[in-house]
Amino acid sequence: MKITDLKKYLRNRNDDELINEIIELVKLYPSVKEYYKAKLLPQSELEIFEKYKNIIKNEFFPDRGFGKLRYSKVNEAIREYKKLTSNSELIAKLMFYYTEIGIKFTREYGDIDEKFYINIEKSYINVLDYVQKCDLQEIFAEQAHEAKVKAAGIGWGFGDNMSDIYYEYYYDDIN
Repeated sequence: MKITDLKKYLRNRNDDELINEIIELVKLYPSVKEYYKAKLLPQSELEIFEKYKNIIKNEFFPDRGFGKLRYSKVNEAIREYKKLTSNSELIAKLMFYYTEIGIKFTREYGDIDEKFYINIEKSYINVLDYVQKCDLQEIFAEQAHEAKVKAAGIGWGFGDNMSDIYYEYYYDDIN
């Protein structure tokens, strides 16, 4: 379906029909409900953040069993969260959480496979890109540095790569 077709359809509806259609969408689709919850109840922002943070946590440290490390599910959670909020600080915080929990996972369980390290490095690059794009470097400087420090000494060159990535964004720290 094209957006132009949708616009044409919506223009042919009166206000009551549009309201009823939105109500139906909210009832049918949890993501639509969350979208409107975030728009209408700003105080629910942290509740929604915690929900998506928990999705990421469960891929690494579920309440039972071992983490499944489904990177696609983690990335999907971040993408979905970005659609729900315009709060760039909370988005960056969630993105950092992915990197941090990945570092915690390898610290707890030892060396993981190369795919794991590539994904965590990529998450670090993604969050640092986002932080830079949103001009939040100062706010997240300590968190970025902490991720680099905690990754130091981890195998497969991971610690070195994380350090290199850090200095690409925080080059003033090279002293």
